[in-house]
Formats: sequence, C-alpha cells, structure tokens
Amino acid sequence: MLMNSALPVALLISCVSIALQSASSRATAAVQDSSDSAPQSVPTADSPSNSQTPDQAPPEGIERSSFRWAQASDQSWIMVATISPTPGWHLYWENPGDNGNPPAFELTLPAGWQAGPTVYPRPEVSSMDGGVFYGYSRTADYLVPVRRAGALREDPWKSDSDSAQQGVWSVRAKVMVCKERCVVAKLSGGGNWPPVAEAGSGVQLNGGSFGGRSLPATAASARLFASLENGKVSIRGSTQGAGSVRFIPAGVAGMQLAMSEGALAIEGTVSGEQFKLEFMVTSMGEGPGQPAVAGLILFGNSASDPCVWLTIPHPLAGPGTSLGANGVGASDQAPPSK
Repeated sequence: MLMNSALPVALLISCVSIALQSASSRATAAVQDSSDSAPQSVPTADSPSNSQTPDQAPPEGIERSSFRWAQASDQSWIMVATISPTPGWHLYWENPGDNGNPPAFELTLPAGWQAGPTVYPRPEVSSMDGGVFYGYSRTADYLVPVRRAGALREDPWKSDSDSAQQGVWSVRAKVMVCKERCVVAKLSGGGNWPPVAEAGSGVQLNGGSFGGRSLPATAASARLFASLENGKVSIRGSTQGAGSVRFIPAGVAGMQLAMSEGALAIEGTVSGEQFKLEFMVTSMGEGPGQPAVAGLILFGNSASDPCVWLTIPHPLAGPGTSLGANGVGASDQAPPSK
C-alpha cells in the first residue's frame, strides 16, 4: 500500500560512513570460522597497535593487517583497520553483494568515548563466481570514528581537558575473506589512550580519501536532489566531471530495487555536466527504523573517483529521524565539505 501512495521527498540529503544494518550472509560458499585456531591475544597498554606480531602468522586469506589511529580534519579520532587480503582472496563492503559478509569491529574505549558506525571506502563493483560482488580485492582501510560520549549535538567533536583521560583501548574484529571458500578471521589489537595519530591527520571523512580510495560524501555537500514518489526514485545533480554515474544498493533489510537480471549497478544518464538516475523500488526498508532507500552513487570508474552516500527516510519514520548510514545518514547534521 505504501508503494502506491505519493511520497514527495524533495530533499538535499546527506553521506559519509557508517553503517546501516549489515546485510545477512547469503554466502553459498562453504564458510570456515578461524576460531579453530588460537585467537590473537589483545596487546597490553604498552604493546604496539598493529594486530600482527612477528611470531604470529597471519590468518588464512589475510596477508597482513593492522589497527592504527588517525585524526580527522575536526580533530576527532579515527581507528583505521587496514587489511590486505592474500592475492586471489577478497574483502567486503557494507553490502557484500550476492555472497559474503562485511567485517565487524568491537571497540573497548576509556570512559567518556564511543565508537561510531564504520565508514567504508569506495568498493569495487564486479561479477564474481556468477554473482554480484561489492568489496575489495586489494588493501582496504575501514575507518571507525570515535567521539566523546554525551557530547553536545551541535558540536560533538569539541575537545577539552576532561576528555583527555589516560587509559587503554582494544579492538576485536571478525573479517570474512573469500576465494573458493570463505574464512572468518579473528583479529585483535590495542594500546594506550589517547592514541598516536600514526596513520595521519587532517583526514576528511566527508568526501575525502584514504589509502587511494575515495570516502563517501554527503548528498547535501554534493548538492544532489532526490525524490521518492509512487515507488520511483529520481536522483539528479552534477557529474563532478565524471563520464559515468552508477548507483549500488546498501544492505538495508527489506529493501529491494528493480534491477535487470545480472546487473551490477543501476546506470544513470549523463547530459553535459548533469546526471539523472531513475529506478523503481519494489520493496522499501522494513522501517520505521530502516530508511526507505539507501545506497552509494559512484562517479567514474576509478577507486579514487568521488562517491556519494544517499539515504531517503522511510515514510513511517516521521520528521527529525536520524538514520546513521555508512557514517552519516540523511538527517545527520554533518557539515558540508569545503
């Protein structure tokens, strides 16, 4: 019934990276949990943050991995999980496609700090083993922003002397890597708090880049217009200099888009410096806790080309609903890129 009701959603919407509810596993390959081997121990406060020590062999399917810290352009902290799959193996985006699962990170932080949803860099889009693949066949950096708990909504990143207490941090991660079969690797790391920004500073989460891959921008900062009416989504805006524009769906429970069989993405049309994307929604997110539609708009074909996160709120969500998605949702108050 909802699909037949008119729902004008003419809005400038928002993106940058965390994560909606992960897509459930649809892996048809045999999955092996690496828990049958001894899990990597969590380092003490004096240990390095790298999750692999010289006497530890990396888990099957992972060539190397580390947990480091960076600082964002607003001085907030970002945990950077850098994972390099063994050649021939691959990692996953927040919506893995037809097979696989995205990684899961569990951070333990000192009192007064909390982790936000994971920001996923722009994924590769291809066909693999007869199905759709959204993920990474080479090194990927998963970014987890960390902010002060209970910070004022209008200035959540503001730092002061009360927020610099000493302590330790630790992380446990489950990372699925696949080749002919899939393995769930268990990784861990930790160290002193506050951390050292060994992975860099001035990282721009909203539309920036990291490790050679672009990070999603908010639709508001990209000045895109989107609407959902009678089950039809229309998106238009600037091509940002790209010759092609595509849309890939996020892992939203219940959401189904009308895509032709075997299609990897929904292709947009480009006219001069403007683009237009149109597609039908056969089933919206399960709402009101889920958005109606969410996904990533890909400009161009390179890993470093821009991408924009799009979220259209569910009609049952009501005004003022904040839907975090890949770091930022449609109603999050993220500042535009400058």
